[in-house]
Amino acid sequence: MPETPEVETENLRERIAEAHEELAREGVQWVKYVGLCAAFFAVFAAVSALRSGDLINEALIAQIKASDTWNEYQSARQKEHIYTVALDNLTDRGSKNAALVHSYRSQIAKERSKEKPLAARAGKLEEEAGAEVSRHHAFEYAVALLQVAIALGAVAALARSMPAWYVSLVAGVVGVAFFLRGFI
Repeated sequence: MPETPEVETENLRERIAEAHEELAREGVQWVKYVGLCAAFFAVFAAVSALRSGDLINEALIAQIKASDTWNEYQSARQKEHIYTVALDNLTDRGSKNAALVHSYRSQIAKERSKEKPLAARAGKLEEEAGAEVSRHHAFEYAVALLQVAIALGAVAALARSMPAWYVSLVAGVVGVAFFLRGFI
């Protein structure tokens, strides 16, 4: 009787080698898709980051234009007030200068006529700035979610964890949805 039990190791080695090859094949295929998804998400993240920066710049410009327009509006209101006070002083003193009274009244009418269009234009510019900020936020959320998706994909590939990859895919799809929302 032999001192060590004889076990047919050749057959076990073949089975272990086959199992390793099968796992390697499945793992390589799976990891390849993780890499493709990460590259896909990276493209969307890059475009989102660029668009986000553009939109916030456009929003700032629109807000500056709105502020300038509101300044014009306030200027027109102040001029109207000054001409009204000057006209009241003339009429209170019983001024006989009809040309000056007429000039003040026409200036008051001119300044009043500027107010509504300026207020409307300023309001429109503020709405435009608000819409661009909202779209900027959509792209910012897209960037954040896509970066999370890429990081989770890397973790999934390193740890060979399918659940982590599924979470990565969900984060990436939601990120792409925010990307698309940014264009609406």
